[in-house]
Amino acid sequence: MEEPHNQTSAYDYTEPTFFYYDPFYYDVSDHSYPYSIIQDFQTILLIVHCLIFSVALPLICVAFHGLHSVVKTNHVVYVINLFISDLIQVFAKLILSVTRQMHVYEVDLPMMLVYIFGVGLNVCFMVCISAERYTMIAHTVWYRNMLRLRISVFVSVAVWILILISCVILSTISNDNLSIVVLVGMLLPYPLVVSFFVGTWRALSRTSVPHNDQRQIMATLALVLCVYTISFLPHIVIIILSRFPYVYTDPVSQHKWEHSSEILIALNPLFDFLLYVFMRKDAKDIFSALFSCFYKRHEANTVQTYVTEAQV
Repeated sequence: MEEPHNQTSAYDYTEPTFFYYDPFYYDVSDHSYPYSIIQDFQTILLIVHCLIFSVALPLICVAFHGLHSVVKTNHVVYVINLFISDLIQVFAKLILSVTRQMHVYEVDLPMMLVYIFGVGLNVCFMVCISAERYTMIAHTVWYRNMLRLRISVFVSVAVWILILISCVILSTISNDNLSIVVLVGMLLPYPLVVSFFVGTWRALSRTSVPHNDQRQIMATLALVLCVYTISFLPHIVIIILSRFPYVYTDPVSQHKWEHSSEILIALNPLFDFLLYVFMRKDAKDIFSALFSCFYKRHEANTVQTYVTEAQV
């Protein structure tokens, strides 16, 4: 890394060679960012990713434990693969944040490809979950008569192979073009998720699925759509806007928005755990127990406050 130039303002500036390899960002090498602000960004991101890792890892382990007991009955193959992709993301992102904070940029390319691999798997299996729920409502007879577990395993293996081949191809593309390819790949599945949600909603009136199952399926599809919209869409929009120079007049402001949207993507494993809770048959009981627990705790604190005030 080159030494910062002499101070010409309130900040020290550095050359573009400082910047790491990251296809999720629009060509940052075209700008000279304040060195101290970049360091602050990296420190904040490291803290955020450490917190996400410490919360997401035990939640994913809990989800795996819960899925292990129902995998043969409920056919939750896509959800298991979704959580495997979450593990890949949280480990890869934590390693990237630590190495960048230590200015060890030699591992950026392989670890970023691993992270892209995890994100790609996550997006694909979210689409698979939406497609499966759509089939349960819109084509109930066909869904019940097919070998769901075998087909789910076959589709999952095909997705892993497809994303792996895609990442190998991406490793040969230049960073400028890679950012465009990655963003297009993240954006293309979004219309599918929307169409599955709308198609399922329209098919509710003519399905023979029990009412409670209908509500659970629609809640799952709505949550998948919300997770996709919150996690990925802001980053896609921000990077697309970055292609227009008149949108961001301040490079530092652009960098802040890009990192903020990156944090939303990093929060995706936590959203996936919420998706797992909604997909459980006892989801209503879980939320009822949580609300009851919070209410009893609040009531106990209120009584304790009254007792303390009376003693005073």
